[in-house]
Amino acid sequence: MPSSRSTAYGDTHGTLSMPLDTANYQAVLGPSSHADLCRRAVQAIWRSLDEHDLLDEQVRAELARMLEPLSAAPAFGDRPQRLIKILRLPNPIDPSHLYWLTRRLLTLVPDLQAAAVSSKELM
Repeated sequence: MPSSRSTAYGDTHGTLSMPLDTANYQAVLGPSSHADLCRRAVQAIWRSLDEHDLLDEQVRAELARMLEPLSAAPAFGDRPQRLIKILRLPNPIDPSHLYWLTRRLLTLVPDLQAAAVSSKELM
């Protein structure tokens, strides 16, 4: 059961539910939207790690939905897609996958924060 502060119960208002292709990414998400999306993703990642909710399949699915729009952002390469693939694994998640997922989420956070800052500066 996810905690009350997990992404399963969190605010996902404004996130896109389907992935965008790279050509349409900037057209749909302006600098402000991109920064907000990155900021929400960082908050969701930290919340899921703080609450140890990555064991919960529903929380992982919600985090995958939040990362979907970022998979079209050229700056992140294929990292969001690889994370989404592991996040969507059914329970029980293998400990090696959980370890990989935790490390990759932690390394994505600084890039998301930098992208949010640079998007705000473009405004």
